[in-house]
Formats: sequence, structure tokens, C-alpha cells
Amino acid sequence: MRRGFTMIELIFVIVILGILAAVALPKFVGVSEQAQLGNVKSFAGTLNRTVFPSLWSKAMMEGKNGKISDLTGAATFDMSKYVDIPEVIGSSTFDLTKCDNSASTSSSIATATVGDKTVQFYCFEGNNTVAPYVTFVAGTDKNLTIQ
Repeated sequence: MRRGFTMIELIFVIVILGILAAVALPKFVGVSEQAQLGNVKSFAGTLNRTVFPSLWSKAMMEGKNGKISDLTGAATFDMSKYVDIPEVIGSSTFDLTKCDNSASTSSSIATATVGDKTVQFYCFEGNNTVAPYVTFVAGTDKNLTIQ
């Protein structure tokens, strides 16, 4: 009567488990970074759908012709009053005075760190007919802009 596993059977099981772990591990390594980047993209979408149109209407009511960079407190605008800030974004204070109409002259209004990437948020100014909006760039190439 046999009561246990032989040493060779145990070795085979351990080798098979090791192979499975070696195949599955690379799939899970980038999952956290992808989730954080998705969270940042979602945050930019929330800004574009809710926060920036609200600020635009406020700028219109105050006679600023839709320019949110001219609002009182734009230099130290606390975004946490309007929306939850993802943890990867270092600050809840955004500098809306850096909003501009051109991608080449626009300065970053906020920064996030996702894995080894630096994500920069850019604000494009509104006017009487067009609402302001935010984009972000993962890395240093502005051609990677995602709206």
C-alpha cells in the first residue's frame, strides 16, 4: 500500500508550478501601471465633462469672455473642491493661469507619475464660443496627447 508521493513526483509538480508562474508573472507586472494610467485618463475626461465647463460658465458670468485663466484664484486653483484627485497626481492645486490657446506655448498645469512615466496635464483656454479643455501627455512627446 502506497501512502505518499515519491520525491520525483514532488519535483515534477514544483517544476510545473514554476513554469506556470514564469508564464503568468509578466502578464501581471504591468497591470498596476495600466490601471493608474487609465485612472489618469478618466480624471482628464472628468475635468473635460464637468469641471472645465463649470469654470467656463463661471468665467462667462464674471465677464471674463470664457477665459478661465482670468478667474480669481486661477493661479492656485484647488481642484479637490470639484473632483477626486488620483493619488498619482502630486497636488490638488492646479495653476490655471498657464492655460493657453496653443500646444506649442502651453505649460503644464499639473504632473502625475505613473510607473516610469511622467504625465503632464495641459490646459487649453476657452473663449466666448469654445469651452476650455485639458489634455495629458504620457512622456515627453506632445504627439501622444490623449483627450
